[in-house]
Amino acid sequence: MFEQIKDYAVDPIMIGADLFAQDPRRDKLNLTVGIYQDARGRTPVLEAVKRAEQRLVETQESKSYLALTGDAQYCSTLGQAVLGETFNESWVTAQTSGGAVALRVMADLLAQMPTPPTIWLQSPTYGNYIPILTAAGARYQTLPYYDRLRAKLTFDQMLEGLQAARPGDVFLMQGVCHNPTGADMSEDQITALLDALEAHGIVPWIDLAYLGFAEGFEADCAVARRIAERFPECVVCSTLSKSFGIYRDRAGALFVKTRAQEHARLTRAITAIVRSGASHAPDHGPSVVRTILQDPELNALWLRELDQMRQRVMRMRQRIVATERDLFDTDRLAYFAGQSGMFSLLPLDDAQEMALTRDHGIHVVQGGRINVARLGDDDVGWLVKAVCGLLSPSR
Repeated sequence: MFEQIKDYAVDPIMIGADLFAQDPRRDKLNLTVGIYQDARGRTPVLEAVKRAEQRLVETQESKSYLALTGDAQYCSTLGQAVLGETFNESWVTAQTSGGAVALRVMADLLAQMPTPPTIWLQSPTYGNYIPILTAAGARYQTLPYYDRLRAKLTFDQMLEGLQAARPGDVFLMQGVCHNPTGADMSEDQITALLDALEAHGIVPWIDLAYLGFAEGFEADCAVARRIAERFPECVVCSTLSKSFGIYRDRAGALFVKTRAQEHARLTRAITAIVRSGASHAPDHGPSVVRTILQDPELNALWLRELDQMRQRVMRMRQRIVATERDLFDTDRLAYFAGQSGMFSLLPLDDAQEMALTRDHGIHVVQGGRINVARLGDDDVGWLVKAVCGLLSPSR
């Protein structure tokens, strides 16, 4: 029977991690990993998380199942933190196992509609979007968002491509710290995009995975709040993996804003989809988040720790730019300082990317994505020398 199984595509991130593990060299650098790491290559457990976990150990009275849509208090607390005053009774909410499950639940919902909408995606974008949409059987189209070799947004081309969208279609975008490019839209571009979505009757679907890593948690929620305030229907997916450093504990949520007359039917639909898939969400990570957000002292501690992570990533970006100027007196990587979050794309073509690994022992995700947060101070010169050498006209 199993000989009939087709070959499934392997996630490029997993391919990169495997190739790094198979590389026999001692001097090698792994920039494929998609998690925050400190200067010593560790993914720390935040002190706020440790204190919240200890409190749960002392006070939690049950490990019974939650409702299919999770802990209503967690959803409400997170909704208020992310969406502010725009969060009210018009939202249907569900606690999910990280952001990927929130995305999949929404993809299933859209794919099962009698007239499925087209989901419009930025390209390049988060590598798991297309596998999730494909598995759900959802319809999608891609739009050009970023030119890797020029390290620039192709914003006008993206807006032009949206002209083909129909009313009721959906636009899936990221809030801040765009993965994999690190290139976020400007305020003016966001306004132009929202104007276009409204004019064409397109429903915004925003994915929030890196809140706090661009300008700070409160500032990073602004785009989602603008969307929520402006559109009668919209979708927000959130994961807390990066913001709280609780990757393995799978804390996420789905928020869907709808008109009052659709609220009960949408709630039943989301509940049924959750039941047929992930069923009950894990509770430990969300309980940690709820505990921190509801306690002023823990919340303040968490925000300080989150800001320390954000500032480290910013310092590494600035260090890349300064190192290139010191070594080569050029600015080919200057765009790093103007981007945000953990990820950026190197301006290398496929052959140069292969040479980066083959000749210099630097492993990146296919397509040139690197995790800036993985770099230590001693790694920056290594990376800059290798990349600038490959970009040199003499090669």
